[in-house]
Amino acid sequence: MTQEARDYDGQCTSPLDCRGEAPDHRGSSAGGSVSQRGMSSPPDCSPAVLPVGEASPARGNGSTPQSQAGAQSERCFRPLTGGDRTAADGGGGAERREPGTEKGALAIGHRHYGAEEKEAILKAVASAQERSGEPLTTVLAQLGLAPATFYRWCWRAEEGQLADRLVAPQRRVLLPTPEEVAAVCAFALQYSALGYKRLTWAMVDRDLACLRPYQVYRILQERQLLRRRPQPPVEALPRPPAAERPDQVWHVDLMYVYVPPRWYYLVDILDAYSRFLVHWSLNLTMTADTVTLTVQQALDTLAHRRDNEPKIVHDHGSQFLSQEWRTFIEGARVTDIKTRVAHPESNGLLERLHRTHREEGLIGAEAADYYQALEDMASWGHYYNHERPHSALGCLYPADYYRGDPASRLAERERKLSEALSQRILYWKAYANVKEQHRPLHQ
Repeated sequence: MTQEARDYDGQCTSPLDCRGEAPDHRGSSAGGSVSQRGMSSPPDCSPAVLPVGEASPARGNGSTPQSQAGAQSERCFRPLTGGDRTAADGGGGAERREPGTEKGALAIGHRHYGAEEKEAILKAVASAQERSGEPLTTVLAQLGLAPATFYRWCWRAEEGQLADRLVAPQRRVLLPTPEEVAAVCAFALQYSALGYKRLTWAMVDRDLACLRPYQVYRILQERQLLRRRPQPPVEALPRPPAAERPDQVWHVDLMYVYVPPRWYYLVDILDAYSRFLVHWSLNLTMTADTVTLTVQQALDTLAHRRDNEPKIVHDHGSQFLSQEWRTFIEGARVTDIKTRVAHPESNGLLERLHRTHREEGLIGAEAADYYQALEDMASWGHYYNHERPHSALGCLYPADYYRGDPASRLAERERKLSEALSQRILYWKAYANVKEQHRPLHQ
């Protein structure tokens, strides 16, 4: 609050009614008074706002308007900003109300604030109202502060009691006797595998010590007899080693593809070492036999396979949890690897391929029917494997790592760069010679 507000004489008025510097844009009476909220003002005070927690006269709570006005006059507020108060003209008319702050809209956080924080918030509200000229309720709504909370802080600021009075509950009990303490210790040493709650009720049943669980807990804790279960060491989930050669690890997943007039299901198989799209199929269904048939077709393209390879990584889709998939894994002699539940990063290589499908390949292709979609997918798959550089491969192509020689391709690139540098040096030497020959003699 400002110094002028602190020196105010304490006459009965509300913070909302002391906005002498902020005219009411909603309309006022002929006398220039500010539009009021709540009940009418008592005859000897400025119009006041109905205090929070008191009943309105229109609710019929058994009290007269005069008695409620007198009760309200006992609560006196000081203005938030400077300026003279304007007296109400007493004219009749429909009273207007400001829209209140929505319940639970305290933007500054639902917690206990210290006295200094509350005082700073009250000063901020006063400053915002003085600078903007907006009604107090508007300022409170913009700050997210409930009016009831603001008024309560104003009243407590008048009394110098802004700090919250937190009273810790005290449990008044009698301390256990020395005999009970000894019985608890002896029983805990005898049955060290039991927790303190089981010890408590076992002693009660055996008439050894009739105590509450929290009393037994304190006794055991003070004498370091409290048994705590050893926690297993927290270990980070080990990251599987990266593939060291082609056809060692394959990633399998499904993707929705819309080809008018219906949706189809694309099954992709990606080699983890080379990012090569080994095989794919565009299907009418997404059942387990669709996936197993696609994987079998990919296995048929391999001339030689190592034992238990490739390792097939997939999520927990229903296709991979079926009996048909388990039978296929055993018959094909491959290794089945399931990713973590709700963890798409475990199958991130194929998820990234699907994103590339959407951004560069399948999205935007206007396939008229299913067969044209197959042709478009075949063309896109060839481009992805043989013509699209992959950043994870040093901007080589997946085909170079899958069945090619990436080292020779990198050496070939360096050779081309070296030859281009030599040609560039010869070019600029020739350019300098020509420029020297055409230089004027007087220079």
